Amino acid sequence: MQNKNQLQISERLHLSDAQLNAPNWLTAPDVKTWLDERDACALVASVRKNGEATHGNLKRAMTALSIMGHRSGEVNGEGDGCGVMTDIPRLLWAQALEKAGKPGWLAEDRRFFVGHLMLPNGDAQLEAHQKKILKLFQEAGIEVLLEKPIHSRPQALGKTARQQVPYLWQIAGLVSSGPLENVERSLFNLTLEIEKQTNAHVASLSSNVAVYKVRGSIETLYQFYPELRDPDFTTVITIGHARYSTNTATSFERCQPFSLLGHNGEINTIARLREQAAMLGVDLVHNGSDSQDLDRLLATLIHQYRFTLAEALELAFPPILSEVEKFTPELQAIYQYYRQAFGPFAQGPAGIVSRFGDECVFSVDALGLRPLWFGDTEKEYFFSSEKGVYHLDTMLLDPVPLSPGEKMRLRIHRGRSVEVADYPTLQQRMLNLTLRRFGSVETLKSRLA
Repeated sequence: MQNKNQLQISERLHLSDAQLNAPNWLTAPDVKTWLDERDACALVASVRKNGEATHGNLKRAMTALSIMGHRSGEVNGEGDGCGVMTDIPRLLWAQALEKAGKPGWLAEDRRFFVGHLMLPNGDAQLEAHQKKILKLFQEAGIEVLLEKPIHSRPQALGKTARQQVPYLWQIAGLVSSGPLENVERSLFNLTLEIEKQTNAHVASLSSNVAVYKVRGSIETLYQFYPELRDPDFTTVITIGHARYSTNTATSFERCQPFSLLGHNGEINTIARLREQAAMLGVDLVHNGSDSQDLDRLLATLIHQYRFTLAEALELAFPPILSEVEKFTPELQAIYQYYRQAFGPFAQGPAGIVSRFGDECVFSVDALGLRPLWFGDTEKEYFFSSEKGVYHLDTMLLDPVPLSPGEKMRLRIHRGRSVEVADYPTLQQRMLNLTLRRFGSVETLKSRLA
């Protein structure tokens, strides 16, 4: 008599009763492969179509992530990592500032920033590192308005996670000096200094986004950070990721999303990426994962080389040469130039959802082995590892998968609308930006000679 598990396995693998009841059936190669098999990471991005921040956007994205729980993994019976990247919850920060006796309206200032930092818990030098970090803010001319531990519930964690949980620290303030367009660049440079001079991990330090992540499952994340359940926590954009460990050990610091992206798959050209990143002067995260390397590369291309997010992703994951040959002569020239000057840096298989400011870019690398679906509901545009993560009765169109090498771009116009650009439109914009930098295609061709 087959038990329930045996019946499911025999149906999946088409095993006969004799094969299933054999003493060594569990060690058969095809059975063992199936038992060990794991899906790739769960990945979701949800963008409110009218550009209005709501709590529902966060809730629906987290529900979608939970539906893909089979794509996450376990270590010692605990989830191996989960996180979300959201808008800064400005209503919550306005309340926190007012409670501290400071003007709540400062939370709406475009120079207002929030940092989420992780420091080793139980470290005898914890207080010294905190003082050093606050001094670095001061030396950078960045005003700290409020600093406090992130409100969390350790009892939501599993046993191993409780032993590893870092000290979670929030810092909020204003980047008062310099032009507005340099605010994010100043915060990125400060991130690099914090990493160099202390043992802190900067989960996020931005005037746009906040990252919440935990070693655990999506349910752990939701319970661990109470503010994620607060109705006053509103966001236009939510990026979520649930992790299955591949080539790295799990930890709070290595959970995704990072400062710019959530990444499904793995970078199979780690050594080349690191070599080329070093040539560009990229300060990679010490002992970081392949995804952290990619995130830091993109951040450097944006902040130090002044590329847009879409351009940075095109440099990191350019079209394959056989595709470039089909482009217009102008596009061929810019891709040949950038390929000669910068890369390519990476190869997957990888699906990527990314955000910088109010620009979001979604990508499937040239192999196309990690699916990314684009969906359109009544309230949101979404991208996800699977298409069935939003209710069918809310969908306006059937979700469609991005093709190998394809990218899409969303530009959010706050309080109004979201602009959706397909890959040809994205490439045309890249051409226009490149010509603005260099003046003409002839200039690029002369540099290729």
